[in-house]
Amino acid sequence: MKFTNLLSSIILTFGLSGLGVNVSAHDPGAGTGVEGGKMMVTRHFTGLWDQVDQEAQGLALQVIEQSDDARRAVVYWYTYGGDRNTTWFMGIGDLVDNRIEFKLYDSTDVGFMQDALPDNDSVHSIGAMTVSFESCSSGLVAYDTRHEVVGSGSFRIERLAEIMNTHCTGGISDDMHADAMFGEQRIELLPVDESIDGSGYARYEHFPGHVEFEVEVEGLSDGDYYLYVGTQEQGNFAVQNGHGEIEFASPAEDGKRLLTFDPRGKQIEVHDVSGVVLSSFDDTFENDDHHYGGMHGNDDDHNYDCQDGSGSGFGHGMGGMGGGMGGGMFDCVDDGEYSDIQASLDNTGEFPEARGNAEWDMNSHRVQFSVEIENVPTGLYTLKVGGQEVGVIDAFQMHSGVFGHITFRDPESYGMRHLDFEPRGQKIEVLQQNNIILEVDFPAE
Repeated sequence: MKFTNLLSSIILTFGLSGLGVNVSAHDPGAGTGVEGGKMMVTRHFTGLWDQVDQEAQGLALQVIEQSDDARRAVVYWYTYGGDRNTTWFMGIGDLVDNRIEFKLYDSTDVGFMQDALPDNDSVHSIGAMTVSFESCSSGLVAYDTRHEVVGSGSFRIERLAEIMNTHCTGGISDDMHADAMFGEQRIELLPVDESIDGSGYARYEHFPGHVEFEVEVEGLSDGDYYLYVGTQEQGNFAVQNGHGEIEFASPAEDGKRLLTFDPRGKQIEVHDVSGVVLSSFDDTFENDDHHYGGMHGNDDDHNYDCQDGSGSGFGHGMGGMGGGMGGGMFDCVDDGEYSDIQASLDNTGEFPEARGNAEWDMNSHRVQFSVEIENVPTGLYTLKVGGQEVGVIDAFQMHSGVFGHITFRDPESYGMRHLDFEPRGQKIEVLQQNNIILEVDFPAE
């Protein structure tokens, strides 16, 4: 392992309260339903944590995602040595529910501005540390070491500072990718043998900053039941008049439990006191955040790939339609380049003041198509491309007049529809019921 240059800035930052500097963070756990309840450690626990009962000491915590997608944490513990001078220790640990279990290390015999060495002989394991969080803003640290000065003990911590523009809920939504988009999955729950009447389903939904998970059953005998996700029991619920359900959400919502586990990729079961009654068997939710780009991005995150032409798409025209625009697209652009086609829609005379615009654009990360209309009566308008209905435009009143638009994108993104058709070289039509209001033969290039 190698300690990074980030330590120098953290050392200078920490302990400001001991110097009389007023540093504080708002309480992100307040009002979330997390206090005193079940929660999980997420990336939003990253920040500075003060030892409230000790002078100018505490933790700098970083919750990270490794290249293999494993969730781990790194902690720097700033304290004092036997000589009463500042010293620090480093921990690397695993996230387990509401706690982090660290292996603790010390580094010795390294001089100021000493050149980097080819190995890490100066780093030694000295024991273990466990950080257990009571809320998004407080926790308890226990340590057990072989260090002659540190020894064993515990101390309380409270959040001193957090990453700007983050909000901790203690639920799974805290760890969503910033570029996640809307996704919804549903799987059936079936009886495990012929003697059991009833059935059910499980539903998983996510969009930026929000996740929901629910299980609903019908036709089971009245009584108490238990939800298992993977091998873990995640809650109990009652069936009355043959119906029962259990709901989770992150962030927490009234009437729903805080979602502190990931149901994707796991078997879902409903148990009674005797054992399993309903199961998803081999059917599980796909473990996919539908994110793209950034440090997690690669060519497989898209439905098309302008670099090598691979993918599940099609070429010219509407034929061979696949799951997206795909690598068969012509005019793919190189990284950093951009292609754009625009066309004004022609007014057919139904509404003399009506006007609109269609635009197609592509860069090396995505392709997008949009249609805007204005100066039409409020209401719903059908959009056709090549004679096929692809969507409905909702025209609504704004201060400057009536306006409506619709946007398609591949890869799909929250708030936009999936672009799974080719608009270039096709006739674009906007209709009110069966009357064409606006139209244009959209250019192929």
